Amino acid sequence: MAGVVLEGWGFDPNDSEIVTLLRNKLAGSTEGFDFILDNINFYDHEPEELYDSGIDSGHKKRYFLTNLEYRHGEVINRQTPSEGSWTMTGPSRDIVDQSATWKSFTYYTAHNMRTRWLMKEYTLANAPLLALCVLYNSSHN
Repeated sequence: MAGVVLEGWGFDPNDSEIVTLLRNKLAGSTEGFDFILDNINFYDHEPEELYDSGIDSGHKKRYFLTNLEYRHGEVINRQTPSEGSWTMTGPSRDIVDQSATWKSFTYYTAHNMRTRWLMKEYTLANAPLLALCVLYNSSHN
């Protein structure tokens, strides 16, 4: 069941809270997942489709839990069905004392045009193929 957002409130976890959510998921708990769409193949969908299907968090962000898949055994496949792709926009960043990292991505169309769709992908060091993705559009802010 999706969470209910009270007016003036919203689901907007910080980096440490996202790491806790990932750890809870590994431990088999879904506590705190009221605003997270779980078990979705994030990269099999276009950003607009994901945003529209995501659970309203009370903010302009949508949260998704996904499993990352390697293409040809070396690179994580971040290409969408329309041939668009998520391109990393900076270095991986460690979350201090959490054994976790996050990466920032921008979505580019099949014609290599940059869009306003942005995403942060959080992973744990001990479970690098489980990711919590935070999707938002910079024009919605």
